[in-house]
Amino acid sequence: MRDRAIRRLARLGVLLAVLVVLGAVCVSDARAQDAGTDTFVRVDGDHFVLEGAPFRFVGANVAIMHGPRHRAAVEATLDAARADGLSVVRVWALGEQPADAEPWARDYAFRIGPEGWVEESFVHLDHVLAAARARGLRVIVVLGNRWADYGGVPQYLAWAGASTPRDPAGAPSILALPTFLGDPAIRAQYRAHLERVVSRVNSVTGVAYRDDPTLFAWELVNEIDAPPRSRSLLLAWVREMSAAVRAIDPHHLVGAGHIGYVTRAQRETWLAVHRLPEIDYADAHAYPTSYERVRTLGELDDFVDDPVQLAHHVLHKPFVWGEVGFSTRRRVHAGLRRARWWERFFARSSDDRVDGALAWIYATSTERPHDHGLDVDGPDVERTTDVRRVLARFARRWRAVDARVSNPRLSEAQGEAPLWDTMRIWRGRARPIHAEREAVPDPARVARVWRIDPRHFVRARAEWAGRWDDAPIPHVYASGAMELHYGLVAPRLGARRPARLVLRARASSELPGRGEGRTDEDGSELVVLLDGVELGRTAVVADDGVGAWIEVATEEPALLQRLTRPGSHELTLRVPEGERANGLCVYGAASEGAAIPGDTGPISVRLELE
Repeated sequence: MRDRAIRRLARLGVLLAVLVVLGAVCVSDARAQDAGTDTFVRVDGDHFVLEGAPFRFVGANVAIMHGPRHRAAVEATLDAARADGLSVVRVWALGEQPADAEPWARDYAFRIGPEGWVEESFVHLDHVLAAARARGLRVIVVLGNRWADYGGVPQYLAWAGASTPRDPAGAPSILALPTFLGDPAIRAQYRAHLERVVSRVNSVTGVAYRDDPTLFAWELVNEIDAPPRSRSLLLAWVREMSAAVRAIDPHHLVGAGHIGYVTRAQRETWLAVHRLPEIDYADAHAYPTSYERVRTLGELDDFVDDPVQLAHHVLHKPFVWGEVGFSTRRRVHAGLRRARWWERFFARSSDDRVDGALAWIYATSTERPHDHGLDVDGPDVERTTDVRRVLARFARRWRAVDARVSNPRLSEAQGEAPLWDTMRIWRGRARPIHAEREAVPDPARVARVWRIDPRHFVRARAEWAGRWDDAPIPHVYASGAMELHYGLVAPRLGARRPARLVLRARASSELPGRGEGRTDEDGSELVVLLDGVELGRTAVVADDGVGAWIEVATEEPALLQRLTRPGSHELTLRVPEGERANGLCVYGAASEGAAIPGDTGPISVRLELE
């Protein structure tokens, strides 16, 4: 009962504020129309314009759509955004729950079951748009969510009777997206929500959403993406859904909502999506210190520069940071105070002439601190004033639009060449591995064997790499085109000369999660090198969490001769660039009790010199 009362009072407050200013706003709109002034944000070349003048903004995502506490804080949250000089906010007009959801879910859902539309949530969106309009704020409205928050893609899959592949942390894997994008029934369900929102008439203002300049843009899905082999499916989906928006609303901009990129494959997908003429501007999300390869301010500059270069000088479209965040649970990131990171991020974005940036996330105080939350009220409001001061300062600077770009790195000549290297060096346990004598069935032969724990690499060069020690079969993994390097120590062999060198290992490619939805095309090509000289190459199977045995052997005298030299040597496992650059997993000894399919024998990596 208390939550209901809070919601009623909050809505009454919003309505009173709207009634006070709505008449003046409507008169202003009418005068603008009489004067022939366009009050919608438009795109002119690679920048935004409003009423014929450049429009550049600092804004925020705002937590005002889901749950009684956040819904009751509409006014306080939007007042805080306006007080900081922000001019655009981003909200999620979404929420999907199963048909048998508990009653409380109505405060978090726009839809309970495929046909169970929650009118109260749509009315709340009406109030949000009216309150934003009263404060001169523009609104980006997001129509779907990739993640499970409030339902999202997993709930669409569940309605269709499809499972949701998960990554090791339990989040929906990227391999869940092809079904969402390609299944006709799921596309129809998503489209029904899109059409219901976009065609709505605001119950507070009486203005159809399509005619309301308060809306800045429609965003199709929060953080959409697709595996490289499903890229064409994603492009077809974006074309279809953006056309569905424009069939109802020809006035507002449309954004795809792509997550951005931290790998070369994602970069190619991001470019392909934003090349579509149906998408008006490019956007990406940025949590730079969450990526292990952004550890310095210089690396942050590169991270900012690359997508802006692509947007302005390759795509020739405006660029928006749809989410920007540095964890507010910590005051220090990589040795620097968080406000320093915010300052550098926005300073670099200013130099690059970024068209808009939205902080994540303005929210009312709750019992549990929100990671990345920027408090707008409550006893802990001072906790994040350092960040809000930075945002307010740049909001003032960006309103005084300066079209000049002061970063000489950005140019037409640079083209698509990367300014930020997605590859990095990952340091492992630099433990040189010594050979052991081992008898073989033929008494005339003696083998020298290097038994290698694959997790004890010296270094890896990859976009992502690491160890998974808690898996049933512990292993090392690296994504995409990559290299793993191991240190070897060769013994003195005396007069004996080796006749054959053999690498035996259990390996697979590296895919998201446990490789759910894999096909034969998802395997990798593996090249084995000794001291930089190719020993041989083979194919590895698609990632299934256990892999399959591989064997690479040579009798090449020049290569064998290398291991007659005592001392240090380097074994390299490389997945080269190309269509089969799907990373590598190399498996070690299975955990006790792990069920290993097939007759595998003891799992280890062996380099044998006979």
